[in-house]
Amino acid sequence: MDRERQTKSIKEQVNFKAKDFFNYLDRQLTQAIKKSRGNDLPVKIATGTTYQQRNVKAEITEYKLGKKYVSVFKSPKIDVKIGYYLTDTPQGCEIVFKEDVLSYDEKKYSNIGTWFYNWQLKQGAKKQLKQMKNNVLAYTK
Repeated sequence: MDRERQTKSIKEQVNFKAKDFFNYLDRQLTQAIKKSRGNDLPVKIATGTTYQQRNVKAEITEYKLGKKYVSVFKSPKIDVKIGYYLTDTPQGCEIVFKEDVLSYDEKKYSNIGTWFYNWQLKQGAKKQLKQMKNNVLAYTK
């Protein structure tokens, strides 16, 4: 499967600022990292930060406060790269969410299986962006 078909991208305008998104994200990541490390030591959210949740290893591969967050999640079954790219606008901010399943091999599936995989990936990306948006809105109130 070519890389263009593996990556799903969704763009949405939201009514909060990029700083609100990153305040929420940093809080969630800090809690997850402290839990995975089993201590309450300070956490620095930055490119290169790694942590583990159950059998999933996570690495922040790109991080620019207020602009972008990209992580790769690796498990025994699948490797996924997700990214949030934000731009402040007069109405709030625009979020572009990208999801790329890195370990999918089209040769192992039929044409119907590949179609279903692409549909499922797009639905999952829409759901993930909606959930993140709702969480940030709840956090800012």
